[in-house]
Amino acid sequence: MDILNSLYLYKYRITVQLEEGITLPAYKGSALRGVFGHSLRKTVCVQKNTDCQECLLKLKCLYSYIFETPTPEDELRKYREAPHPYIITPPITRRRHFGKDEKIGFELVLVGRANDYLPYFIYTFSEMGKMGIDKDRGKFKLINVEAYQNDGSLTEIFNNSDNTLKSANNKIDFEILTSHFSLPISHLTVTFETPARIKEAGDLRSTDIPFGLLIRRLYERAVLLSYYHCQGEMEDVEKRLDGVDKVRIKENRLRWYDWERHSARKGKMKLGGLVGSITYEGDLSRFLCLLKMGEYIHVGKATTFGLGRYKINAGYTLQPDNKN
Repeated sequence: MDILNSLYLYKYRITVQLEEGITLPAYKGSALRGVFGHSLRKTVCVQKNTDCQECLLKLKCLYSYIFETPTPEDELRKYREAPHPYIITPPITRRRHFGKDEKIGFELVLVGRANDYLPYFIYTFSEMGKMGIDKDRGKFKLINVEAYQNDGSLTEIFNNSDNTLKSANNKIDFEILTSHFSLPISHLTVTFETPARIKEAGDLRSTDIPFGLLIRRLYERAVLLSYYHCQGEMEDVEKRLDGVDKVRIKENRLRWYDWERHSARKGKMKLGGLVGSITYEGDLSRFLCLLKMGEYIHVGKATTFGLGRYKINAGYTLQPDNKN
């Protein structure tokens, strides 16, 4: 069985309603992630004044698992830290001012067993509203939570009016992606909707992203997510890269977008990245499912903030595969 078949995830849409006017940063992902982390730790941590890495409970603590995903010392020495099993993606808009009673929606992706803790995520989002967000500490209330189905439709699973969480059959995995799309393709365009921070030899790419580098980083992320959060096995990604160097950049419309966030622990952090589109041409068929999965798991650094989000537009119309 293909090792990537063990990777699976769930995607949700969270809608909140503002109880007062608020001004948010141009990129809102870090603000959401910061308040979420503070609220989750306040909710579940039993040793709040202890660093996670020094805590006796770090291997069993929900906050540690979500925010400080521990790496066993005897495993994966090549990687300094495990990827976190969630992604919070803010509204894709540069609008900063929102008025009282306005509704704002954002997306949440939970990878593997992190979905078992969905009730904690929902409760934490509700508590976030009481704490307020960003420097204005604007309050909001959680309205509802909807699950994305495989066809892109939404099913409500939680509403604050009845406070009941319903189950949803919304698992997304490689088998689903493989069975829904026809091949082959000869070119595709990748459009980055949020900044992509992709490193090569320790340096961020600032003008373009070679196809081989994009696929390598996607495979690394997918394999690590599978290993840590879906009980998958570890695998060397190099053997999966045959043919990537034959795929060329046909057109590059990427540009650098600079922004910074303030971290309570690290102060101001520069987190710029590439946005815009880049078109590749060549034999792309065998990489299509990985690229489609990448639309959910993102690519590059700081994905938990929603960075590295992209959409692909292939060189043919994606059609359901009707073969049995």
